[in-house]
Amino acid sequence: MLLATSAASAIAQPISSAVETAEITPVQISVPAPDGRAIPISIWTAPVERGVVVFSHGYNGSPTAYARILSAWAAHGFTVVAPLHVDSLRHPEHEKYDNRAAFTTRLVDLGVARGIAAHAHSGKSLIVAGHSFGSLMSVIEGGAVTAAGPDGDPAVKGVIAFSSAGSIPGLVNSDSYRTLDRPLLVITGDQDLVPGFVSDWRDHRAPFDNSPAGDKTLMIFAGADHQLPGTAQGDRFDQIIRATEDFLEGYALNDADARSRLQAFAADGVSVERR
Repeated sequence: MLLATSAASAIAQPISSAVETAEITPVQISVPAPDGRAIPISIWTAPVERGVVVFSHGYNGSPTAYARILSAWAAHGFTVVAPLHVDSLRHPEHEKYDNRAAFTTRLVDLGVARGIAAHAHSGKSLIVAGHSFGSLMSVIEGGAVTAAGPDGDPAVKGVIAFSSAGSIPGLVNSDSYRTLDRPLLVITGDQDLVPGFVSDWRDHRAPFDNSPAGDKTLMIFAGADHQLPGTAQGDRFDQIIRATEDFLEGYALNDADARSRLQAFAADGVSVERR
């Protein structure tokens, strides 16, 4: 399998907002991986569980960096299962792994996380989500095919991608998204750049533009950069939560009213496209 260094360039930042949500404290577990590693996993358990989200953090980041948004999803009824990948600066064995290992070990981590979702949360529909490098993993789980081959999961009901990957030489091109046939919500900004890797924010449109039409939504936040999940404040944070929770309800729970709300979403400073 191949690792594109450009895919690993996005670093997660802590979530912050002036708007408070009910806080869910994650439980930390360690699960053995098929390759012999121990995978640290954070689980935000919904008080009244309606569905499950498997979340993949940005390169060098960690699940706890997204605690507020993941806690909000859990409070809304969606348990979040989020592995700590070896590229995380918080991973206890980070120094043992190089960038080449980041891609392949993430695939393993997320397979284990989906196994937890399937067995410990049996009967609950699954959505996958991620930020930047994590969003690449999420679209793969949802059916995108890279040079490393397919690694999709038919159990996935939809994909939420913050700052999604575009074309990555040697790993991902526009054809990679032709098989991404699940419902998709892409969230980016018109300043969503990664110096040295992404010089045009429009690259983040690729999964939306090149996947099969149907249940695809793209939201572009004016002035928002690559750290949008970490810098969103006030109304902007609320807009992200509202849109993602409507997506979760609409596609995990097959809620037609939630899908209608997502279709009708409009806000100042947010451009919305649908296919």
